[in-house]
Amino acid sequence: MRVRLYVPEAENNKEVAISKEQVRHLKVLRVKEGDKIGIFDGKGHEFEATYSGKVSDKLLLERPIRLREEPRVKITLAIAVPKGARMDVLVEKVSEIGVSNIVPIICSRSVVEPREAKVERWRKIAIEACSQCERSIVPTISEPIKFAELLSTIKQYNHVFVCHMTGTPLTKEHCECPSIMLIVGPEGDFTPAELDAAKEAGCTMVSLGPTILRTETAGIVAIGQIVGLSQKAYK
Repeated sequence: MRVRLYVPEAENNKEVAISKEQVRHLKVLRVKEGDKIGIFDGKGHEFEATYSGKVSDKLLLERPIRLREEPRVKITLAIAVPKGARMDVLVEKVSEIGVSNIVPIICSRSVVEPREAKVERWRKIAIEACSQCERSIVPTISEPIKFAELLSTIKQYNHVFVCHMTGTPLTKEHCECPSIMLIVGPEGDFTPAELDAAKEAGCTMVSLGPTILRTETAGIVAIGQIVGLSQKAYK
């Protein structure tokens, strides 16, 4: 597997600086002189560079690399933040699967209201996950917003689904569109008022299966189902 580094300013045929941490990373991986390295910008571009073997923080980007295919539908996951390190796991896994955006939301029954340091940590986890899985687009992770504020933004999506036991299963017809938002509530569920507000705003209730899932499990399963169904929908 090719060693890959995230450099947001990467451009073809240009020399780019890498961080001291990335230089140390190359040493730990025992990258040798002449070895090829992938440099990706997180926006869908990746380039090849040759490691000189010198203690340097500069690399010349030599040529573009053919990228892995992205999901056909852009998926935004709006999710109530679970306790402990479970959000870390969710960010890692949905970044690998193909989410485009992650929006932490604060609901009436939320138990966690993340601070800025947490959001920055999740952004780093997303970069690391994309580097490992050879994905060249890093999902954006926004600042937390209130559930009511989230509902005011949903008109920009073709479909908005609330993951809930009262819904019906997702189908490939749900995925025949350019953009989808999936909304996952807190461990204590949405309040009846929140569910009513979501329906009134135009959201569709969807079920992820017969069992009750933890918040982070529901988020991972939902993204996986949409990616799988969207591939079938366009074949």
